[in-house]
Amino acid sequence: MKSLGDRIVYALWYLASGMLWVTASKYDAFGDNWLIAFVAIAGLQFVIICIHEAGHAWAAWRSGAKVQAICVVPFVWEASRRSVRFAPELPARDIGGYVSYIFESGGSTRKDMAIAAAGPLANLASAAVVAGMAALLSVAALSGKAPADVPAPVVVAGTPPPAQGPAIRLPSQAELDTIFARERARRRSEALADWGEALSELFIALSVLLGLLNLVPHRGSDGAAILSGWHALRGR
Repeated sequence: MKSLGDRIVYALWYLASGMLWVTASKYDAFGDNWLIAFVAIAGLQFVIICIHEAGHAWAAWRSGAKVQAICVVPFVWEASRRSVRFAPELPARDIGGYVSYIFESGGSTRKDMAIAAAGPLANLASAAVVAGMAALLSVAALSGKAPADVPAPVVVAGTPPPAQGPAIRLPSQAELDTIFARERARRRSEALADWGEALSELFIALSVLLGLLNLVPHRGSDGAAILSGWHALRGR
């Protein structure tokens, strides 16, 4: 049974995702096509949830726990069978996935807290990495577009103006082919830049959103596990 806190967190996740979908039409990459924007956001959500659950699984493995299953809707990877099965249902109290693990020995509250924190931290760290890469690529693109210095014509007083060249010369077929090839390359480069901008900004927004929402201490969330562990450590 979902609590009010669960419903609020789910509502915020889907509301924010819907707002991103509606506003995604501003990106030239999607060309005002909401279907393409929807597919892009859904694909990014899947990747971001994979990163989140991979953070949990990695922390569990580093802590000495045995990972039993990793779920990213609609798939579940079962460690015992080493197989992937289809699971379209949304796990209870989880936003899109979960990691099941067990300590055969050596478990502790601190380890459980670290495993719980690893998922949101993986999202925030991946958002920071993508933001940094996008900034570096933007700086590189701007430096590559710096206009070349064109020397001004030198005019000496008392001398006649330089003779003009031929009035008009039509380009040859080879020159036309070169011009068209450069134009196609320029359009491809602009299209890749548009897609890179759209996907990177949406990735950052969704990653930060998922990371922060999972830190909200509602029932079953990573934030609740961290808060519960903190209370347990203070009570000792």
